[in-house]
Amino acid sequence: MLIGQERRSLVQSAISASLCRVTPLAQAAIVLLWSSGATTATPVSGTSLDPRTLHTRAATSEAALADALSLPPPLALIVLTALCGLIALVMAGAEVLRRTRQQHRTAPDESAPRLSTHLTESIAVLDDQARVIDANDRFRSETGLPLDQIRGRHIWALHRQGFGKSFWDAVLDEARTEGRWSGESRSLGHGNRAESEDFSVTAQISGRNAPTFEFRSQRQVRPDTSPAPNAELRDALTALPNRRAIKTLVEMAIVRAASSGQGLALILVDLDRFRDINSVFGDDMGDRVLEHLAEALHAVARPGITVGRLGGDEFILVVEQATTTEALSHVASELLHALGDELTVDGLTCRLSASLGVAQYPKDGKSQRDLMQAAGVSLCHAKAKGRGQVCFFSDNMEQRSEESLQMETDLRRAIAAGELMMFYQPQIDLRTGQCIGAEALLRWQHPVKGLLLPGGFVPLALDTGLTTAIDRFVVSEVCAQFGQWHRAGLAPMNLSINLSATSLLAPDFGSDLCALADRHQVDLARLEIEVLESTMLPRMRSSLNLIDELRRLGIRLAIDDFGTGYSSLAMLKELPVDRIKLDRRFIKSLPQNFKDDRIVAAVVAMGRSLDMTVIAEGVETQAQKDRLIALGCTQAQGYLFGRPIPADEFAARWMKYLAPASFVGVAN
Repeated sequence: MLIGQERRSLVQSAISASLCRVTPLAQAAIVLLWSSGATTATPVSGTSLDPRTLHTRAATSEAALADALSLPPPLALIVLTALCGLIALVMAGAEVLRRTRQQHRTAPDESAPRLSTHLTESIAVLDDQARVIDANDRFRSETGLPLDQIRGRHIWALHRQGFGKSFWDAVLDEARTEGRWSGESRSLGHGNRAESEDFSVTAQISGRNAPTFEFRSQRQVRPDTSPAPNAELRDALTALPNRRAIKTLVEMAIVRAASSGQGLALILVDLDRFRDINSVFGDDMGDRVLEHLAEALHAVARPGITVGRLGGDEFILVVEQATTTEALSHVASELLHALGDELTVDGLTCRLSASLGVAQYPKDGKSQRDLMQAAGVSLCHAKAKGRGQVCFFSDNMEQRSEESLQMETDLRRAIAAGELMMFYQPQIDLRTGQCIGAEALLRWQHPVKGLLLPGGFVPLALDTGLTTAIDRFVVSEVCAQFGQWHRAGLAPMNLSINLSATSLLAPDFGSDLCALADRHQVDLARLEIEVLESTMLPRMRSSLNLIDELRRLGIRLAIDDFGTGYSSLAMLKELPVDRIKLDRRFIKSLPQNFKDDRIVAAVVAMGRSLDMTVIAEGVETQAQKDRLIALGCTQAQGYLFGRPIPADEFAARWMKYLAPASFVGVAN
């Protein structure tokens, strides 16, 4: 309510405004009234009159009033004075009421619910072709363009939601026929906060001219604590936009890139061997790894870069205004650096790396579907190149992607068709030169490509979930071969097989192995299982009961490629490991490389102190052999001694027949 000085000022200004509307006849009466009072009276309007002028006007007005009313001048003056006062009072009251209502309309409603940020409204005038004629400051601020660059451009190229030409054509048609159109959109804005936008289009038709349309929009940013109607657009674990939201965001980004002529790129991010992380470390560690990757993505997010999760271990970066390959490479490097090399949770350390596939608009795709497909193809090629790789899309990738899919189909068929086979490489005692065992190595006899080494198809098996089927084949084939050699009368020999940690730690692995051993008469004490250090050691602490069961069966355990993972001496001390295999990269430079020499010496000494045998793999020269002997290493394998060969050739070259039993005869 208005009180005190404000109300008095309002009344005075209202009376002043009302007197300006009084008829000349009433004004004459007021002049007479003033003249009968003090000669220095001041009109309500605030303008002072000279006393002589005032008396002259009064005399003239008095005569005019008498003639008009046919009354004696004194009586006419009284009547008109009263009439003038009444008119002035009514008009002043009306003016006071009008201004009071106006102030009430503009006063804020204290009871209205408040949003976390103030409401904004942008306005633009459109012609009948949806081109902008004029726009207010808010509209110009949202587009980031000056008015001279906005005029003449279509609304769908400027509005933040885009929606496309067909949508706006339908909107203008409805506004033209119905007079007005209104709608609401919901999306995720900066910081992935839920936004809603109410907008309307009103037709303004005048005469024969083409109609114009007034566009108005008002945006609301909803507080984080509100029950989000957009919950279906967020990933439950990481709170990032999910696949559905990302699809819409990419479509809008393409519209903006097309209208502005600026670049756009999609970067797909996929964790390397996440399936193994889940299998070896458990689902809880897998969730922590995904959350860690989401934090790394947030670290590189900034205006123009939107992050999201497509599902599983696949994430995405939508990079707007991306103009150069160098800039995108820098963003990729930032992400890999933020991800780091390892993550430790509850004493378990997991190695981390991610592969990135990049596709750019418009050269790699002009639609959301084509751009996402191109990014997916480039991601597949990045994963095929190894861990932690970044790959940009190129035209010949689609052909290579088809080849990869064909390779996967062939591998699935090969497992069932018997195209996989085992080769055997001898392991030598360096002190005697005798063969003390063999490592069983997988090969694929492809019907078109010929004999393939594990490096040509095992990474594909890891990515497609075929590892368990291949491991099952390896165990079955080696046990069957062991039985054939035994029935042929050959002396038993220690055999090493390579298995994934996922298969080894499966609950039914021990029982299945026992069944195979009984069927083929295999002495399990002759069997050694090699597991990669990087995938095995961190989980073995939590799976010691499974490892102990294998030990009770007589099976020995070896760590393959030792020195390439993140082992600790404490873990080696606790775990039931029988043999350590030194990775070939430490042997390759012997004896010239001093650091490799010292590493080999340290590992050999450590193995001896922990009562573990150390075997060097990849020995190819006599100098390497001599240096290993000097450092105290007693076992080795490599091309210097023999290449991997089929089972029949291996038996003929390296295995011996059992000596016949001696008999004591009795003479008759």
